[in-house]
Amino acid sequence: MIETYKLYGGTVCLTFDPDKHIYTVNGERVDGVTGVVSVIAKPALIYWSVNMALSYIGKKIKAGKSYDEIQLKKILEGAKIAHKVKKEDAGDIGTLVHEAIERYILTGKEEPPVHEKAKVCYENFINWAKENKVRFIETERKVYSKEYNYAGTMDFACVIGDKTFVGDIKTSNAIYNEYWFQTSAYQQAYTEETGTKIDGQLIVRVSRNGDFEIQENYDYEENVQAFNGALVLYRRIQQLKDNENAGV
Repeated sequence: MIETYKLYGGTVCLTFDPDKHIYTVNGERVDGVTGVVSVIAKPALIYWSVNMALSYIGKKIKAGKSYDEIQLKKILEGAKIAHKVKKEDAGDIGTLVHEAIERYILTGKEEPPVHEKAKVCYENFINWAKENKVRFIETERKVYSKEYNYAGTMDFACVIGDKTFVGDIKTSNAIYNEYWFQTSAYQQAYTEETGTKIDGQLIVRVSRNGDFEIQENYDYEENVQAFNGALVLYRRIQQLKDNENAGV
């Protein structure tokens, strides 16, 4: 179902298609933050994908056993998509965690997921929020920058002590540099619309393995410059693809 939001005092109509992950503003499609950040090289992801393939092959091929051509073909085909299957499973866990946390922020009621790994992630987040007396002021907030013409969904904004943060929840195995570029993009658009003073960016890593990590970052200017640079690169790549498809 297409979601519709009124921003900038009702002058901007933003729609979001959650199935296709497409944003439109006043009827025109605009770039999404996660799509822009995806243009940044992620060497760690390449190594992870290779390891998923090797792990799959290691489980399927046994020493001393012979395999015919069809069996080998099936094993190699499975290895080729092993990283995708693993990523989809992790994505499902991430979705459960995000939805449960959103309900908590909106209602204050604790309704943990039944899935064991998702439940651990959720409980780690709740314990952190309580221990630090976190006051949430936004959750799953759609943002749009008029100046740069991009949109995105901010996981949350919160106040801890005397500081206000734009935050993002990750279920990854580490906190990567591009996360700061992503949150700076949300901060840029959110501040542009609301005028809210943001002191820093916050990543909450609730790993599906049970790890829990919090990092704060205050290098907004450097981070947002990096995002805006990625935005220029992303748009140029899209333009070249469009030209190629049009036969230009």
